[in-house]
Amino acid sequence: MIPEQAKVEIIQKRTAGETWTSLAQWLLDEFGVEVHRTTIQRWFDREVYLTDSSPFDHMDEASRLKLDKKVTTYKAEAAHFKKLYEHTLKDTAQKEIITDAIRKLTPAFKSIPRAKRISPRPTKRSKQIVVAPLSDTHVGDRVISEQLGGLNEYSIDIFNRRLFGWANSLLQLVELRRTFAPIDTLIMPMLGDMISGDIHDELARTNIDNCMGQMIRGANLIAQALMFIAPHFDKIHIPCVVGNHGRFTRKPPMKDKYMDWDYMLYQWVAAFCRNQKNISFDISKSFVSSFRVFDKTVLIMHGDSITGAGSTQAILKAVNGMRSVFQYKKTAQNEDTYIPAEFDSVMMGHFHKVDEYDIGTGEIHICGTMKGVDEFAMQRLHVATRPKQILTYWHPTHGCVGKETIYLNKYDEEPMAFTDVVPDIWTTANMGRQR
Repeated sequence: MIPEQAKVEIIQKRTAGETWTSLAQWLLDEFGVEVHRTTIQRWFDREVYLTDSSPFDHMDEASRLKLDKKVTTYKAEAAHFKKLYEHTLKDTAQKEIITDAIRKLTPAFKSIPRAKRISPRPTKRSKQIVVAPLSDTHVGDRVISEQLGGLNEYSIDIFNRRLFGWANSLLQLVELRRTFAPIDTLIMPMLGDMISGDIHDELARTNIDNCMGQMIRGANLIAQALMFIAPHFDKIHIPCVVGNHGRFTRKPPMKDKYMDWDYMLYQWVAAFCRNQKNISFDISKSFVSSFRVFDKTVLIMHGDSITGAGSTQAILKAVNGMRSVFQYKKTAQNEDTYIPAEFDSVMMGHFHKVDEYDIGTGEIHICGTMKGVDEFAMQRLHVATRPKQILTYWHPTHGCVGKETIYLNKYDEEPMAFTDVVPDIWTTANMGRQR
């Protein structure tokens, strides 16, 4: 049975749009009376619409006013949505008319058959030079996969594989570029941190070999890579600067910075390649050096002299400072210096990432690392970068006109291409490459 005190409110709720099911649930919740929805419907029809009395006869004035407000609100909302619908319908119709008119009245271009591909003929004006830095090889470092969650692994054997992958990719990319631009010169700056070194106790404890072994084994493998590349260019020039991992002291030195295992490695690479007449070296005793690409001057440095954890602001500040240093030559009385009066672009390593900043006259190229992410980068810096090196193309008028990134970890499972065997007497034995 429907409670008497609920009947007026049922009429109000039903008039406001409540469903029979919701009314049955309301009775159960409010009065604890379970009445089927059809029972409520039959009562409503019988007591309200089948009698002469109005459904509002039992309402008090306040309830009637409240119901009238709801009805007025619903009517206003219905009128509003009807207006929106009509406006949308009209707008859509106008857009369809415009679209149909454009489709029917706009003349289309005639179909053009596919052109035949014609290989461009290289000209002297299109001649380019490739600059391929080799940086942060960290020969001798041991990175264990399990300690990095499987992100990376590194050893001298993996360096051997990645080194050949780098050299082979360099040649493939240059051959592709040669389809439209003559390239007969390779400049290969070596930017330091070529060995792991022992400047930290944990490196001295975990390195695969001591510093002497790291240096000579690294020089042996890098020299083989150079001899692999050499037949494919008329000229190869290798300017070198030392890094910080190969230093002989725990504290970074300001004087005699070239007293570094990197410096020894460069000298041995030059010795191994001395019979290859198209390869030349510039092994600097300064922490900075430079080379020319057509009429552009490129400053090279390792980057360890820059404080600020490699932030953009710190790098730009350091480069602007070096501009002031180079400008000093213009006012110096001694003109017999090893640095030019200005530079256009910069190449550096150290930060184990690939990045680029525009400095107006050229670019700052942050070169990559062959090692990839290690325990320090992951735990202290919370960063991870893939092992990679860059390759850039330079035009006689426009400067740097292209850059490629060579990803190296894809070669980790490839066969070792170069011979990692160091004889007891270095200068008398054959230390040639395996392939």
